[in-house]
Parts: sequence; C-alpha cells; structure tokens
Amino acid sequence: MSIKIDATDIKLINLLQEDCKQPIKELSEKLNLSVAPIHDRIKKLEKAGIIKRYVAIVNLELINKPLINYCSVSIVKHHSDVFEEFTKAVREMDEVLECYYVSGNYDYLLKIISSDMTDYQDFILNKLSKLEHIANINTQFVMKHVKFKTSVRL
Repeated sequence: MSIKIDATDIKLINLLQEDCKQPIKELSEKLNLSVAPIHDRIKKLEKAGIIKRYVAIVNLELINKPLINYCSVSIVKHHSDVFEEFTKAVREMDEVLECYYVSGNYDYLLKIISSDMTDYQDFILNKLSKLEHIANINTQFVMKHVKFKTSVRL
C-alpha cells in the first residue's frame, strides 16, 4: 500500500518516535489539530505500515545484560536451504537482538547481549557454534556506548 505523507504526518511521526506514550491530546496541541484528525492520522500510518509497532526500550545494565557484542558469522555452504536454516535458528535465540545478512568477508552480522563473558562463551559454545554449516565466528565487544537511538528523523 502506497501512502503519501505530508508535513504534519512527518511532525507526528517524529513526536511519536520521541515518546509514543504521549496522549493524543498532547500531540494535537503540539500540532495545532483537534484530537480526531490526530487519531485518524496515527491509524492511517499504522495501517500503511509506516508505524510498525510500539516498544519499550529497557536499560540493559538494570536487567543484567550489559555485555553487548557484534558477531560476524560465515557460512560454509552458500545455499538457500542453509541460509534459511541459519536465520530460522537465530530468530529463536533470545540473546540475538539483531541479525543482518551482509556483504563482505562474512555472511551475517549479529548483535548479541549477555550478562558477562561466561554467559557469552556459553552462548557461543552451546548455541551458535552448534549450528551446522558455520565456517567462522568473529566477535567484537562493545567497550562503551557512544550513541544509541531508535528514531529516524524525517
């Protein structure tokens, strides 16, 4: 479904990305529109798939998952069945927050969280490396969060 968004939609999307729990009344005041058109615009953006979902962002340190790393994975056999099997398995792993099929020296880039090095080692030894067709795993550990955001400025 193709949808045309105007300047008000863009402002609305940006406001929702800052705080999606803002009451519609507040949004309507910020955008100088009544409540009903704001509600209709939000529903239109949701139906079109521009707004995919609403989430809560948790503090990883407070839930004892402060160790973030990026793991590059090479697959031995480049065949559609192997890629499908790998992606299906990774989707089931709670430690993996993000997984991308990438170009370059590796096939996949995974963002993984764990409580500490022992927890990460357990993940690698007992989950990731147990998958068939993995040729190589290379990990980079995040030493400091420099920037983190989820919003896309329109």
